[in-house]
Amino acid sequence: MRPESEFGLPADAAPDDGPPLAVDRLPDGKWQLTLHDLEPVSVHRLPDEVHIILAPPCEQPPYPTTANAPARPSAAPPDPIQIDTAARTVSIEGRQLSLPRLEFDLLAHLVLHPQRAFTRQQLMDALWPTCQSSARTVDVHIARLRRRLGPGRRDSISTVFGIGYKYLPAP
Repeated sequence: MRPESEFGLPADAAPDDGPPLAVDRLPDGKWQLTLHDLEPVSVHRLPDEVHIILAPPCEQPPYPTTANAPARPSAAPPDPIQIDTAARTVSIEGRQLSLPRLEFDLLAHLVLHPQRAFTRQQLMDALWPTCQSSARTVDVHIARLRRRLGPGRRDSISTVFGIGYKYLPAP
């Protein structure tokens, strides 16, 4: 058991590394969660607990930058699929895409972890921990998501045969 002062630190963190999150008890008995360099991707409220999925903020702004904003080095063009987890919006090449909650959670999770292959069960556990459905539910939501992305972007969600799915950013 680690000392309370190290709560929120990864096990291999150096002593001078700040925690990515802090939990404090307020005088009225409520708890306060403070996030440092993390954004909530999804929140699931259960009768006795709350599941919060956190991720680092997107490197790209969710909407095109203005003309007077400082230019970024053009190492790679920005990904055409932009996720704003705070506003829970998706924009594809500037066009707003309306998604149901489960499909938004799935797309946001994949886009925030590009090139990483996830099994169906990993996606179910991360996104819908209380769902009692078959892992094939993920296949249905992937198919719907690909249809919504359209012919030009549906291939960005790749099937990893024998494993599951991954997001491939635009080349």
